[in-house]
Amino acid sequence: MTHAKAIFFGEHAVVYGYKGITIPLPEMRVDVTLNQTNTIQQRDEILDYIAKTCGIDDKTEINITSTIPVGRGLGSSAALSIAVARAKKLENVREIANKCEKFIHGNPSGIDVNQVLSDTPLLFSKKKGASELNFSLDSYLLIIDTGVIGITKETLEHIGKNYEKYKKYISELGNITEKVIEPLKNKNINLIGEYMYMAHSLLQKIGVSHKSNDDVVEICKKNNAKGAKLTGGGAGGCCICLNDTLENTLKIQAALKEKGYSSWIVTV
Repeated sequence: MTHAKAIFFGEHAVVYGYKGITIPLPEMRVDVTLNQTNTIQQRDEILDYIAKTCGIDDKTEINITSTIPVGRGLGSSAALSIAVARAKKLENVREIANKCEKFIHGNPSGIDVNQVLSDTPLLFSKKKGASELNFSLDSYLLIIDTGVIGITKETLEHIGKNYEKYKKYISELGNITEKVIEPLKNKNINLIGEYMYMAHSLLQKIGVSHKSNDDVVEICKKNNAKGAKLTGGGAGGCCICLNDTLENTLKIQAALKEKGYSSWIVTV
């Protein structure tokens, strides 16, 4: 069993050496059990690769119970590979998960695997790896599903092909991560929210925000959210929205529901 994750700041910039900040989402989990059968199992390409990487034969049934939406930037693939490896009782779980993530996403930063394996927020960079970033905002975060499946591999390839064009914006995303660390530690919700809106604007500029992401962020902003942005690879997937009161969180959740967007409330 393991949990989902959300990228708070730094998505895409971490691929190019900048820092990113992630948070665990223990409310969203995946559990896997293995059952030996006499029948060859039918698996999709991703599950087949994970099974082979974990040394699971084709007659072993892989039973998956998950509350993590797929293709929404919440680390579902990393969580699945880790849960399968744990069900197999393997020791090199991190190695297996990183290998599977490369197969699934092409050139991932490694940030998903690190956070899915950790129960505390992390500060991550490809050069220095992950370190705990202890903060508690005593606030509420809406995890909002746009209903659009975002393919991280495609957004990574898009930026890779246009990196020189987007280099300035990638750098600015990385700088936001550095600047937001102290406000996170000091519970400066207003400033954190401003940085969230700034980050979303930059993610728009590098071409990874879908119109559904922009619609969600605008709804949140109009309803006085402290901050909102897409999270993860983009091109749909999920957005996150920060609020300091449960009352306003519920108000925004209702406004989003009216527009057809489902969401979950977590605490940060």
